[in-house]
Amino acid sequence: MTALLPPRSENRPALVALDLTALGVTADDDLGADLPVAKADLARLASYTRAAHEAGADFVALGEGFRLRTDRVLRPESWLDPVVAARRIGPHAGPGGLVAAVPAGADLRPVAAELAQVGLVGTAWAGVQTRAGAPAARLAGEERPARGTGTRVVVEVRDEGDVETAGSFADVVRIREQDPAWARELRFAVRAAARSAGRGDIPVLVDLHAVVSTQRSAAVERAALVADIAGGAPWAGALAGVGTVDDVADTIEAWVSGGSADGVVVVPGSVPADVAALVHGLLPELRGRGLLATPAVRPVRQAPAPAARVPAARRPAAARVAVPS
Repeated sequence: MTALLPPRSENRPALVALDLTALGVTADDDLGADLPVAKADLARLASYTRAAHEAGADFVALGEGFRLRTDRVLRPESWLDPVVAARRIGPHAGPGGLVAAVPAGADLRPVAAELAQVGLVGTAWAGVQTRAGAPAARLAGEERPARGTGTRVVVEVRDEGDVETAGSFADVVRIREQDPAWARELRFAVRAAARSAGRGDIPVLVDLHAVVSTQRSAAVERAALVADIAGGAPWAGALAGVGTVDDVADTIEAWVSGGSADGVVVVPGSVPADVAALVHGLLPELRGRGLLATPAVRPVRQAPAPAARVPAARRPAAARVAVPS
């Protein structure tokens, strides 16, 4: 038997993604048909996504909990909401990727139909996130959505039992872990499984619950407040990045340089505060340290041929996308 050891860790730039599941609405199973229905603000979602992409984030993720409307009980297809949202904001979401989560056992035919449109205009690529196991194999096999349009499969790895599936089928692996030593073992195991399957290295990203302020004490206080308000926090079990921009950048640098992860998926404690901190503080700081893989505002594809010249007086003003500070 030949041992398959992972290659030595190299000083590679980190990948940084942003989870914007929190911008969906809270679905209510008890909501009746006669009550008002709240809807997610897709213009806001597109604006934040574009700002993150243009600042250098590699992709934006929408988790299984993202909902477009509050009347989930009246919509059996509500599980498809992250995919539908990705398709709708794709033309306005900037130059990075959009990853939509689907539950285990999901019907991949509507997923394929929606995501086939994402990579055609605007956004560079589309991705599907799922748990390890049969869904990942189906996504990577003949049922993979939008084959040939840059669709990627993001697999959640929760323990060693998920490693083989991730190594065989994933394009990106996402873990939720607070212990850097165990995260390092998972990452090395995924890379070894990928090599055993004849594949290249797979980036492993760790969820980072980020609460950022100008002072560490203020960030700690806000993190406690956010946790109290959230109750069952969606970031439970995630690595904590609570403090100043430098504190959070130090945490990312330690995990990446120590071989525990290839980057992070930032799960903001609150929006817009922690998204603004990512765009205006954390990403520039990581870039200054030489840790960021992507430049700010990178070109995605060759520009189309120039159209006929428009007189200056009639030329529309350039659109601006900004995240509130």
